Amino acid sequence: MSWIKEDDLKAIRAQADIVDVISNYLTLTKKGKNYSAICPFHDDHDPSLSISTSKQLFKCFVCGTGGNVFSFVQKIEKITFPESVVKVANLIHYPLQISENVYVPKENPNQLYHDALKTFIQYTEYELHSEDGQRAMDYLQRRHIHEDILRRFQIGYAPSSEKSLHFLRVKQISDETLSSVGLFDGNHNPFHDRFLIPIHDEHGNPVGFTARRLVEDNSPKYINTGQTVIYEKGNVVFNYHRARDFARKNKRCILCEGAMDVLAFEKADIHEAVACLGTACTPVQLDLIKKLRVPVVISYDGDRAGKEATYKFGKMAVQANIPIQVIKNKSEKDPDEIFESEGKDGLVSYLSKTMSFVEFLFDFLLSKYNLENYEDKLKYAQELSAVIDKTCDTFEKTTYYSQLKTRTGFDFSQMVMPKTEIKREKRSKPVLVSIPDDGRTQAEFACLNMLLLSRKASEIFKKEIGFFQNRLCHRASLYIYDMYREKNKIDMDVLIANISEEEVRNFLVDFMYQNQYLSEYNEDYFNDAILKIKECALQAQIDMINREIETLTNPLEKVKKATEKQALIVQKNELRKDEPHG
Repeated sequence: MSWIKEDDLKAIRAQADIVDVISNYLTLTKKGKNYSAICPFHDDHDPSLSISTSKQLFKCFVCGTGGNVFSFVQKIEKITFPESVVKVANLIHYPLQISENVYVPKENPNQLYHDALKTFIQYTEYELHSEDGQRAMDYLQRRHIHEDILRRFQIGYAPSSEKSLHFLRVKQISDETLSSVGLFDGNHNPFHDRFLIPIHDEHGNPVGFTARRLVEDNSPKYINTGQTVIYEKGNVVFNYHRARDFARKNKRCILCEGAMDVLAFEKADIHEAVACLGTACTPVQLDLIKKLRVPVVISYDGDRAGKEATYKFGKMAVQANIPIQVIKNKSEKDPDEIFESEGKDGLVSYLSKTMSFVEFLFDFLLSKYNLENYEDKLKYAQELSAVIDKTCDTFEKTTYYSQLKTRTGFDFSQMVMPKTEIKREKRSKPVLVSIPDDGRTQAEFACLNMLLLSRKASEIFKKEIGFFQNRLCHRASLYIYDMYREKNKIDMDVLIANISEEEVRNFLVDFMYQNQYLSEYNEDYFNDAILKIKECALQAQIDMINREIETLTNPLEKVKKATEKQALIVQKNELRKDEPHG
């Protein structure tokens, strides 16, 4: 991290509110002074992630993950710590100066175009909250798209072409660049007087927009960015960069038709939905979805076009060995219509009613093949049989082949062969660090608390005790001692940044979340903890001698051990007599 100055690190940390940064990734719920959210780092169903506004830390009380704003971004983005600092700096628009020849980020040949779109996105976000954008804001609020979703999806409003062009020229963005990214054709902005939902690539770079009209007229309801130097619809999956971690955590990806369907699921606090922005899925989009390594739940419309799209995607997914389920959408409503009419519970219920792709094919293929015609009936049976054989377990095959025989008369039951069971590696459950009840460890926690607040305390502890018996306290103390070699005071942000062991970092954050943690140095508290550790150490020796005496048969040796024990008891009793009084 040497290429980021410590002053910059402190300034970014001071300016970056952890709640604002995490809200770019998660839906937060206010609880008193703090916030909670569904934890993206384990299979969470009830909000177990806590974000402290006063301590500027996050902590999951189930999986144990914790840290500050940088370590959150580092973990959720799967990037290095220095890269997370840069990311946070960009989010808060901090002018981070990075030393030349030390960190040279990989040059992005399309950065000019991405920056142009970022500038326009920020402008449209501002305009949405202006007087000109009030109609768009009213429409979005009627659709229950509230501030949290607006912020995370960077939804905005495009005013008149003249006004937008004036702003972008003031920002010194050339007409050539504006044309190259599809923002302007001459002096005309195709998105004017519409609300805009930005489209990003898999890395989170803006590449285009989908824009909806605000009035019911003869213009198209939606206008999408056409092909540009940085955008080709078939190469992008909408919301992929945001949904990726949620899909892996929840072990499913919901595939929708459009951006508004994705937002419908967002309104119901379901964050693993993506869209191909159209019903046709390309091989590039399929490859992106396959990289998630989770089953796909297909949520296309229940009309004829939606069923056809489900069929086409399903065939591609089967060939790519992607597990799929199909939602039983008998209402022919899309997810947004279901949310508007039935609310969150209705959408959750809709999502729970799924069928296998084979079940879907049994009925859908009747629209393609006439079972009164022998050739069609054979093709129907062969197509279903191929999917059953490729996607089903033994017991499913038996059931489906029986149904197929009933419908067509063709018997495929002899094809049923038991699949070799794949041994799955057992995943170890995360261990949440908690303060134990035993006296020595309690005292060590108290001393660690004081070490974080006082260099003098660290020197006294090393001299009088020497080491922490608790393994995690000991590991944390090494980082503390290392920082005191260069500084007179512990900077918690820098300390957390320097801890390379995630277990130790989580332990320290968990430790700071405890009610027992003091924020100011207390000498009496520290001295009492030191005495307690000494008492526990002497008591441990006394207990050991007691066990030894029980095994001895020689009376002289028993007397010798008893004398040693008595000396330790006297030493222990003398500790409190020497205790300083203030």
